[in-house]
Amino acid sequence: MNRPKTGICIAVCIATVAGVAGCGSTSGSNNTSTSTGSSGKQVTVTLWSWTPVDSTMKKIVAAIERKYPNINIQTSIEPHADYNTALQAAAASGSLPDIIGLPPGSQTQQYREDLQPLDPIAQQLWGVNWQSNFPASAIKQATLGNPAGDTHFYMLPQETEVINLWYNKKIFSQLDLTPPKTVDEMIRDAQKIKAAGYIPFYQGAAQTNFDTWLFEQIAAQTDLQGLQDAQVGKATWTQPGMIQAAQVWKRLFDNKVFQDGATGDQQYPTGANLFAAGRVGMISLGSWWLQEAALDTSPQGLKTMSDYGTFFFPAVTPGGNPTPPMGGIDFGWGLTKNAAKDPAVQQASETVLKELISGVGEQIMVNDLNDLPAFKGFQPQTKYSDSIQTIYQNYLSEVDKAYNHDIGNPSVEQALDSNLQAIAVGRETPEQAMTNVQAVAQK
Repeated sequence: MNRPKTGICIAVCIATVAGVAGCGSTSGSNNTSTSTGSSGKQVTVTLWSWTPVDSTMKKIVAAIERKYPNINIQTSIEPHADYNTALQAAAASGSLPDIIGLPPGSQTQQYREDLQPLDPIAQQLWGVNWQSNFPASAIKQATLGNPAGDTHFYMLPQETEVINLWYNKKIFSQLDLTPPKTVDEMIRDAQKIKAAGYIPFYQGAAQTNFDTWLFEQIAAQTDLQGLQDAQVGKATWTQPGMIQAAQVWKRLFDNKVFQDGATGDQQYPTGANLFAAGRVGMISLGSWWLQEAALDTSPQGLKTMSDYGTFFFPAVTPGGNPTPPMGGIDFGWGLTKNAAKDPAVQQASETVLKELISGVGEQIMVNDLNDLPAFKGFQPQTKYSDSIQTIYQNYLSEVDKAYNHDIGNPSVEQALDSNLQAIAVGRETPEQAMTNVQAVAQK
């Protein structure tokens, strides 16, 4: 997933000084363990990401360092745009940290040359049948965009997700609305919500991954097979259904479903904060939004999610079906080749990786509802409201059948992002924009 998880993302450096470590998984995986050595020598592992939220990451680092006193984890958690900038600069200078947070597809491929193949490490950590610990959709997505013949895993997932639309129940109840069943209804609802003084549908279109995700939710209705083919590199962007999806995207701007100035706005932190404050009727988010319930600063209606509900993008045509569940991997971790320069750092990094994905790190993530677990068998140990439990279990059932929402090739994704922006501001027609994306895909 390409998004920050909260409006408050800061850098964290946490250190513990102590003695000896052993290793093991807290989940139902096999008992293969990784030792960080018994000399008592402190080993520092550096980790950068845009997620999880700062409060959750602090707890994860503290828990891993308690379990392995000779591992010191230094983390930097930054908003996604800043993280991307820092990562690109570090890659260019050969100074990447040991572990980096990655979504599958284009961004993993962007750094593939700097990453270690993780399948032999995964076999060491979880056994020969290690892939069975993850949903089949996540295993498939983890190699999205690999060159032909390259079956290695350069990232392994920690979290999965489902993308969908969220709505404010209080606003909808006030205006006697229900979640729209068609795009025509969404347009009418948006007009009523705006007339009542609220933002109808917040779209942070300057944060382009949210543009891609919303477009894909539309295209999954108009040409699901063409979309799936496009995600893995085929040039299907000018098929009629893909152009129709671009036309619907344009219609949402033309009919003022989105707020004025959407192309200059950010989904995080601005949109998410406005939605949490009760100023927005609808927004495109996903299963990670449940994490707001675990934050101490959230109001009661957000802590219980009683003021919020979910729905899938409504039918593009009357009588049609809403978008099917889309999602898969939210984010995962890659080990850089820099970690392998020091055997002690490599070994400690593998231990941290295991704890993040299948140990204390994953359990803390799940407890904080940071998103859905990738490693099977985890459930929140924290007691949440019935509303949250219902939404969470629905998400768990949906992620198993979710269609991919990531694009494998960085150049194609960038082309789609820029051309969706061009459609939004009226600089290109949907047909012109999709022709431009097609030309990049054909290269």
